[in-house]
Amino acid sequence: MTQRILVLIAILCSFFNVFAQQQQQQRNLTRKLDSLLTDTATVPFNGVVVIGNESRSFYRRFGGFSNVEQQQPFTIESEFMIGSISKQITSVIVLQEMEKGHLHLNDPIHKYLPALSEKWADTVTIHHLLSHTHGITALDKPLAFRPGSHFAYGFISFDLLSQIVEKTSGQSFPDLCAALFKQCGMQYSFDPRKKEYIHLVPGYTAGQDGRLKREDGVLEMYSNVATAAGGLISSADDLVKWNNCLHGGKLLSDKSYRLMISPKENAYREHQTLGTVDYGYGITIPRQTVKPELAVTGVVPGFISMDLYFPETKTSVIVLENIARNMTDLKQSFYYHDQILNIVKAAQ
Repeated sequence: MTQRILVLIAILCSFFNVFAQQQQQQRNLTRKLDSLLTDTATVPFNGVVVIGNESRSFYRRFGGFSNVEQQQPFTIESEFMIGSISKQITSVIVLQEMEKGHLHLNDPIHKYLPALSEKWADTVTIHHLLSHTHGITALDKPLAFRPGSHFAYGFISFDLLSQIVEKTSGQSFPDLCAALFKQCGMQYSFDPRKKEYIHLVPGYTAGQDGRLKREDGVLEMYSNVATAAGGLISSADDLVKWNNCLHGGKLLSDKSYRLMISPKENAYREHQTLGTVDYGYGITIPRQTVKPELAVTGVVPGFISMDLYFPETKTSVIVLENIARNMTDLKQSFYYHDQILNIVKAAQ
């Protein structure tokens, strides 16, 4: 009996030591991030940072104003345009349609979009659209390269994907998004065409002189032609929920998930902040990492976004800004995202 008690005490002591170490690591992380985000020597951070895992969000920071003119603070409800993070959501919808047997990734897109008149519609497949290896530059022009042979990042392929899933599902793309967001418990995420957002913050672009231009027309512009590629709306906490659902196996089968996050042939490029990255479907896999990372960034006029996930620790890092600076040098636009990422990496 005495020996069992001693073993139990040893186990409890070990548990509390690990817990204490984790708490100290989180305190150190908080201190470093707070120091970065309140640094008055640099251009102030203006946005929201949330870091969390499958059980809780353990860091949340609001900086600057959601509405600069009225000097309104950010809240947990603040909604942003998330740019190319939208592509990840569209990719999941496509893969869910595949799992239902409604489409096949190697099918030519003409099968689903018969109105396309160019001959390449019989050659380009859904896989090519998802991996940016399609070669399409415009719907009425020849391909820039043979499908599958090169990579060219863009928006047009994801607009076509949204049309395909509308055909295969019999539902509108906004409704497909709404069902997905409901499944993940995402209360502040929308396709803007549903007009249900009420906490969307305005976006601003800073000129070289530092003056801010309010980008009032960007939502309408992306709602018309590029919603599936870059026009969806979400909040920082909702994107943590999204990551937990996607990477936690709640949205796709393991086979489909592995297909989504695996690098595709000839699908890679130099990313402005992540270095050399391989592309899966709606997700990037940075090469120069000590521990595995799954990432996606977004840029639209007035908004700079990052959603990064560490599979080993099931940790999400979400950074959403509504002031876009140095748009001619995206490395500088992602200054805070890059610095936050470096701090979090060091703590992993």
